[in-house]
Amino acid sequence: MKNDDAAGTAPAEAPAEAPAGTIERFDPDALERPRWFSYSAFDTFERCPRQYAYGYLCGLTVERPRPAADFGTAAHGAFEAFTRERRERPARGEPPPTRADLERFFEVAWAATPLSAEPDAESWHRQAGPMLDRFWAAEMAAPAETIGEEVHFRFELPLDANAAPGADADTTAIVTGFIDRIDRLPSGAVEVIDYKSGPATSPEAAQRSLQLSIYALACRDALGLGRPQRVTLCCVDANRRSSAERTDAALDALRTDLTARARAIRASDFSPTPSQRACGWCDFAGLCG
Repeated sequence: MKNDDAAGTAPAEAPAEAPAGTIERFDPDALERPRWFSYSAFDTFERCPRQYAYGYLCGLTVERPRPAADFGTAAHGAFEAFTRERRERPARGEPPPTRADLERFFEVAWAATPLSAEPDAESWHRQAGPMLDRFWAAEMAAPAETIGEEVHFRFELPLDANAAPGADADTTAIVTGFIDRIDRLPSGAVEVIDYKSGPATSPEAAQRSLQLSIYALACRDALGLGRPQRVTLCCVDANRRSSAERTDAALDALRTDLTARARAIRASDFSPTPSQRACGWCDFAGLCG
C-alpha cells in the first residue's frame, strides 16, 4: 500500500502550495545522474521525465492534504501490526490478537497520520470499521503464515556488462523498496502481497503490475526466498484479491528491462511529456509553464 517513495507521485487532492525548495532554471546537465531506483521512481519517469527530475533529483516537495494516502497508511499500519503480533504472540505464550486488537492497532496508526487532524477526519474514520471487518473475516477464513512485513530489499543491476558486483555508481544501478507482506504457503514457497486502498482493481491487475514483478525479482535474487509461487494485490476496501504468477524467464527479462530503464533515466534530458494523466497528478505542473 505504501509507495517505496512518494516524491511527486500523489494526485492533486487539494490545491497545491508552492513546492518546497527553489529552482531558478532547469538545467539537466547540472543534475547528478541517479544510482538508486525504485518502482515509484520508474513509474514517475515513465509518466513524465520532468516530474521525475523535480521530485527525485531536484528534491522539490509539496505539502498538501492527502487523505486517501493517509487513510491507506493507517490501514497498512493496522494490518502490519496484526500479522506481526499473530506471529510473535504465541512465542511469548500469549493468545493471538483479536478483532478488538485490530481496531486498536488502527487507532494507533490513525493518530499518527495528518488525516486525524483534518476537518473531514470523521468521514474518513467511519470507513475504518467496515474495512477492518473485511480484513478480519478474510484472515479468519484462511489463516496465513506471514513471515515478514515491510520487508526491505535492494539488488544491483549492471549498467556495464563487464561490471563486477559492488562496482561504482557509473557501472551499476541499485533497485530498492519495501514489500508490504510476505506469506509462507503450504508448498513452502512464498506469496508476495501488496495492499491497495481505493477502488478495486481488475482481475488482471496483478498480472500487469510492474511493482509486483519487481517484488518477485527481489524475493528470488535479493532475499533468498526463491521465486514466489504467486504475487497478489489485496484491495482492502473491496475485500478483493488479484493474483498471478511470475516465471523465472519473466523475471530474467525483467532484469534486462529494469537495466534499460535505469540507463534511459541516467541518459535523459528530462523533457516534460504533458498529458492529462501526467499533469493532473503532478505537484510541479506550475513549474512547467
